[in-house]
Amino acid sequence: METEPSKVEELKKKKETAQKIDPDLATNYEGHETLEPKESEEKPNPTLVSSLDMILKSLWKISVFTKELPSFTEDEYVSELRDFFLNDPTLAHPMETNAVSELLVTILELLPRWRNENGEKPLNSHFELLEETKKICNRCKMDTEYPVERSYGLTVAANSLREFKASQFFYLFLSAFEDFTFENILKVIRITLMMPCDKEGCGKRSYVDRMINKLPYVFTIALEWENNETEGEMLDTTSALATVIDISAVYKYEGDNLFTKYRLVSMVCFHGDEYNCVAYENKRWVRHFGSKKEVIGDWDSVLRSFVKLNMRPEILYFEN
Repeated sequence: METEPSKVEELKKKKETAQKIDPDLATNYEGHETLEPKESEEKPNPTLVSSLDMILKSLWKISVFTKELPSFTEDEYVSELRDFFLNDPTLAHPMETNAVSELLVTILELLPRWRNENGEKPLNSHFELLEETKKICNRCKMDTEYPVERSYGLTVAANSLREFKASQFFYLFLSAFEDFTFENILKVIRITLMMPCDKEGCGKRSYVDRMINKLPYVFTIALEWENNETEGEMLDTTSALATVIDISAVYKYEGDNLFTKYRLVSMVCFHGDEYNCVAYENKRWVRHFGSKKEVIGDWDSVLRSFVKLNMRPEILYFEN
């Protein structure tokens, strides 16, 4: 059956009107509105997607996530959270040097908006570190107590790990200790972070006491790299790392919990132009990259892989 001329003219006018409103909107002669294919939307920055996926995967290796999200599989959890975060304007920016630690903070801050049901404890609260800082000036003896600082862990310059190992000050400090440990290196780094006196006219820089009263469930350490380390520097830096750390050796702990040791469970590492997740699974270390994974083996094999693959660990998660 042919369409009447008046009906054809009416449909043409509807099509012209619709196209003025939205050029991508077309109306066919049968009166059915359809959307013509649009140009493909700009894809997310691939490095951002890689870092986001590996951060989410490394978080999943922490038992608190699997315990509190029992209805999810690992793939479902990574996929849903990736979509959630990529739709947030906060993450609509390219990745910059050492930005993965900043991305982790953004993710942890946004987690309660994704899931915080029935008044449950937010997932990011397991990472919170509440630090008290006190200082007595060596010159004027002024006693200063600073407001409690909330953070998601400790940030350390990667080169400081090898520099303090080689410094004379480090060995003088370690003479009071029996063991050469990762936490002792961190303690030296923390001690050397002096602060100026707040009294007007003084300004003397003095050491500070950094204390915590409550242990976080997860102790996070972010390493900031210079990106131009030699193979020898990579080895010197990563060989300082350890799989077990006592947080009471890094901070002055004033709580009553006797269990202050933490075990390394996963890491976010930069490799080439993408991020990897290295996690402890079934009593061996496994490297996840993209949708693939490979077994590395024991911790010594992990240290060799750092150097061999020029793979920099940037975020380390220790679980109590």
